[in-house]
Amino acid sequence: MLVKMKLPPRVWQRVWYNQLETRRLHVPPVEVKSLNDQLREKLKHSGELIKRAMTLYKPNEIMLCFNGGKDCTVLLDILAKVKPPSMPLGAVYVSCPDPFEELEKFVDDCAQRYGLQLRRFEGDLRMAFERLLAENPQVQAMFLGCRRSDPGGLNLGEMLPSDNGWPPMMRIFPLLDWSYHDIWRYIRVNDLPYCCLYDQGYTSLGDRRSTHVNPSLMVYDEKLDKMTYRAAYELEDSRLERANRDEHESKQ
Repeated sequence: MLVKMKLPPRVWQRVWYNQLETRRLHVPPVEVKSLNDQLREKLKHSGELIKRAMTLYKPNEIMLCFNGGKDCTVLLDILAKVKPPSMPLGAVYVSCPDPFEELEKFVDDCAQRYGLQLRRFEGDLRMAFERLLAENPQVQAMFLGCRRSDPGGLNLGEMLPSDNGWPPMMRIFPLLDWSYHDIWRYIRVNDLPYCCLYDQGYTSLGDRRSTHVNPSLMVYDEKLDKMTYRAAYELEDSRLERANRDEHESKQ
């Protein structure tokens, strides 16, 4: 006699997901509706650090380093919510030699959406900062969207003066203790616009030469009858975030 098992809905959902994963079929992402307690605490701490920096520096003395990537997109949104409405927000964008058109367009869209006073430079980040300070000597601090999981991130502090011959300024890292999945949860909960390349299998962005789709996101699409790529927020193992990047390039 066939016995029909009665299992909780969550158990059946996990069984279904395992079947999809085993067959290398697309696993739909779990819907994200709210921030978890841990991320709410991180967000609160980030906001407090930003407010502290804004008491230490005048509006024209502090800027955001914005490259259109997921991390600084989140940082920009938090800054816009924390800063006084009347405070202008200056940002510097350093374009790589062979940029994605989609990324360039997204940067322009963000500048318009948030009213950024955007300064554009090309090429090397260090030289761009040198030019920035030569033209704007009043700038003393820079917000950056680096996390501890980034290359060199373990040695960073929340507020750290530049070193190793870089132009003198205070570096401020409000997202230092955020994880890859924290970033995507914030984006999805807040329905935050992000660069469309992240929906095409890219998990970390650089220039065209160094950036490829992430093989960890490749799946078989039954409807299309071909292999395709899931969105960046569906990456399960955050250690594979940079699996689509050449090692010598910087991250976004």
